[in-house]
Amino acid sequence: MIAELSIIVPILNEEEQLRCLLTDLLRQKSIDFEVILSDGGSIDNPAAVVAEYERFSGYRISLHVGEKGRGRQLNAGIAKARSSWLLLMHVDSRFQDDLALRRGLDMMKDYKTNRVAGRFPLRFRHSAGRVAEAGYYYYEWKARLPREECIHGDQGFLLSRETFQHVGHFRENLPVMEDTDFAERLRRIGKWVLLPSEISTSARRFETEGLWQRQLLNAVIMCFRSIGWEEFFVDAISVYRQQGAGGALRLRPFFRQVKSSMKKLPFKQRLAIWYRSGSYIRKHAWQLAFALDAKRAFKKGIPLGQGKTHWVKLFEPIYNLLTSNLLGRLAATLLLWVWFYTTWVGLLFVEPRSR
Repeated sequence: MIAELSIIVPILNEEEQLRCLLTDLLRQKSIDFEVILSDGGSIDNPAAVVAEYERFSGYRISLHVGEKGRGRQLNAGIAKARSSWLLLMHVDSRFQDDLALRRGLDMMKDYKTNRVAGRFPLRFRHSAGRVAEAGYYYYEWKARLPREECIHGDQGFLLSRETFQHVGHFRENLPVMEDTDFAERLRRIGKWVLLPSEISTSARRFETEGLWQRQLLNAVIMCFRSIGWEEFFVDAISVYRQQGAGGALRLRPFFRQVKSSMKKLPFKQRLAIWYRSGSYIRKHAWQLAFALDAKRAFKKGIPLGQGKTHWVKLFEPIYNLLTSNLLGRLAATLLLWVWFYTTWVGLLFVEPRSR
């Protein structure tokens, strides 16, 4: 029999997280699903883990090995899926609610259109001894907003196969942000809905690399993805590989790569990239006001998603009125250029050993 839901998970050397994920999924009730692990070439023997869980779980778990790259692995996993409903999730995702999948799928089936997808409200799981911080609260709340570029793969994507076919495959030429790219393409032809149950994701990467460092780099990457500067991603692949899997994230190599990639371009193309990037930043400046709202709500202990966005409502109409024009975009471009080079110099002192 074909399962009601196909769960596709890209993996690469994640044996510990894989065991935790499969154990967590076994707790899900009232739903028949298959798990498809799309492996990018792990050396920690995920096949042994799959065989172990298949023996005592009774669930259908399959492992497919292919080329590394999350977009490529997701596409390969979806191609192997047999259900008409797909859940794309990360290996470090967990559900507190034993009926999370059942409730989420029932909600999605109520929609008659095939151009809608769901994502779960996000929470971060912290390491022992870590306390909640306003920065994490900000990103958890932001992930619940129905705004541009607020939806990412760590929330899980629940959608029909028809919807996936309408949106198209995940891009395989992006080393990161293939999930955000997919989410934005779906937004342009349909809509995203927030599902009933929360999903949690490990904060291990942020705790190791540094929250502000990782989010600053993500913002730069999202900007370049949005404006279509694909050459940067080709050039930056080697920088990603050099960073490794542990230790604080070093930003200076990425800033240096931006400068190096810019130098390869004619002067007019460089100006165009700066201008498009400035226009992108101008459009997302509402997040500065939202940060104030999030900080206020966090201090008051307001549950996620229930706070008031007073600062955003005050800031956004006035700001857009003043800057949604050529002069405003040029000003944003100049400020971005100044920020980039002052940050580049500042990183000399913050990251003195960066190569």
